[in-house]
Amino acid sequence: MTKLFPLILLPLCGLAAGGDSNLPMMPDGSRDMYVGVALATSSAAAAGENRPVLLRPLLQVEWSNGVFVSASGVVGINFSPTAAVEYGPLLAASNSRDPGDNHRLRGSHAIDGTLDAGGYFNYYLGDDTRLTSRVLYDTSAHGLRGDVGVQKSWSGLVPHHTFALSAGVSLAGAPVMRERYQVLRAAGGPRDYTPSGGVAAFNAGANWNWALSSQWLLTSGATAIRLGAGPAASPVVERRSFLSVYSGLAYRF
Repeated sequence: MTKLFPLILLPLCGLAAGGDSNLPMMPDGSRDMYVGVALATSSAAAAGENRPVLLRPLLQVEWSNGVFVSASGVVGINFSPTAAVEYGPLLAASNSRDPGDNHRLRGSHAIDGTLDAGGYFNYYLGDDTRLTSRVLYDTSAHGLRGDVGVQKSWSGLVPHHTFALSAGVSLAGAPVMRERYQVLRAAGGPRDYTPSGGVAAFNAGANWNWALSSQWLLTSGATAIRLGAGPAASPVVERRSFLSVYSGLAYRF
C-alpha cells in the first residue's frame, strides 16, 4: 500500500533527566512485520559515566486492520483509507524515574511509568517523504507533549539497500516540563529551577537497511538529540546533546 520506510530502533534519549524515549512515529510506512535484536549505546548523561552497550529488541508489526505495535511500547491504529495520509489513536509507554535513582536527580520529581494516550497524523509529500506529527496526554505529568518532523527515504540508490534521514522537534507543556526538569531546593536540590513549556528537544537521525535476503534485514543508524533551552538549564541535566547508535538483525515475515 505505502512504500517501505526503514526500520528504526528507538533513540536512547531523555537520559539526562530520566524521562521517556523520544518515540518515532508509527506506523513507519510499511505493511511488513519485523522482529529481531540490536546492540545499542548512547553518549553518557554526565562526564565520567560509562556508556553501556545494551541489547534492545526490534519489533515492528502492522496488521491489515490498521493496528500496529513496536518494541518501544507504542500501540495504535491507522484509520486512513488512503496511502497518502496516516492518522489514528496512539498509546505510548513512558519510563518511570525516582529521584533516589541518581545523585544528579536530587530535588527533582518522581515520574510514574504510565501509558500516555493521544493521536498522530502523517502526510506523504511523495512515495519516500512524509511529514509526521503526534500529540500525547502525559498521564503522569497531566499535561500535553508532542512531536513534529520530516522523514526522507531513498530505496533505489543501491540494490537491496535503503537509506533515510529524519529531523524533528519535541514540544512539551509546562506540566510535563516541570515534572521532568523542575528542581526544588527544599527537596534536596542544589537550587530552585522551574522551566516553562516549549521546546523539549531537537533531533536528527540517519538509518541504513541492508536486505540480506527476502527475510533477513541488517539495520543500523544513529540519532542526535539536543535538548531545548528550558531542559538544558535544569540542574538535573549535565549534558545538553546526546548521540545514540545501534546495529541489529531483524527477520521479516
